[in-house]
Amino acid sequence: MTAARQIGIACALLSALGGFAAQAAAKEPLVLRPASQWVLDYADDSCRMARTFGEGEEKTIFILERYEPGDRFSLIVGGDPLKAQLYTDTAFRFGPDGYEEEGAFRTGEMGEYSPIVLGSGLFLAAPPNLGERGGAEARDADAGTISVFDQAIAFEQEAAITWLEIQRGKRRPVRLALGSMGPPMAAMRKCTEELLTHWGIDLESHRALTREVRPKGNPGHWVVSRDYPGDLASKGVEGLVHFRLSVSAEGVPTDCHIQRSIRPRDFDEAVCNALMRRARFEPALDSQGRPVASYWRSTVNFLVP
Repeated sequence: MTAARQIGIACALLSALGGFAAQAAAKEPLVLRPASQWVLDYADDSCRMARTFGEGEEKTIFILERYEPGDRFSLIVGGDPLKAQLYTDTAFRFGPDGYEEEGAFRTGEMGEYSPIVLGSGLFLAAPPNLGERGGAEARDADAGTISVFDQAIAFEQEAAITWLEIQRGKRRPVRLALGSMGPPMAAMRKCTEELLTHWGIDLESHRALTREVRPKGNPGHWVVSRDYPGDLASKGVEGLVHFRLSVSAEGVPTDCHIQRSIRPRDFDEAVCNALMRRARFEPALDSQGRPVASYWRSTVNFLVP
């Protein structure tokens, strides 16, 4: 059910966990100050928070997206200061003492903010259960419930994060002076909890689940290479699709929702058609151990080998 899970065609991982690039320490970062207020977009299937930094040729955009309650988020950072060679590794570091990740992040174009770098499955700070459950869930030992929608990262940890530093290859690192992330993340949390009500999910009953939705079998076999739209594969077109499945009390998907997608739309149709045919689940269980309708969400990454 969490954003931590990904289904891949050729490669499922968007990035690899690791230390911040060593060369970043050798150069003073380009510090960009806020040029706008935070703007929070309440969409039907996602919450997006954006802010711009810097002026003129240094203008840069920061976008944080969540598709369900939890700790993880997707990130878009774009602007001229991030220009680098096409296949350059990128490192993100939230500071001080926040989460770090580096790897071959996806890149793209977004008008005046090109190039953009896209990251997925990121945190502001490493949650205490990162190695166990992916940072999205915690178990209440006394009640025996799964706190599916409670964040493991404390508000104080979020509030302590005040900047994001991006290192692309050997270029000078760029530091966005975010300010305390406490207030914007509180607003983001409110937005993601409201998403569930739009989906027909009872938020309070889900706080007391004794089991979340579980895939039957390997989700990596639900969308496979032959599902890649042939004309797009022949042209070398790649895509990224964030989706949500409504799952019945019988463990059967009843609907497929595209939460965010890098078009063309053919990718959306390929994902939903494959999932509705093949995806099957162990249903979520309520506080009394009874099956209840819920949801499961993940990402499909279409990559040309």
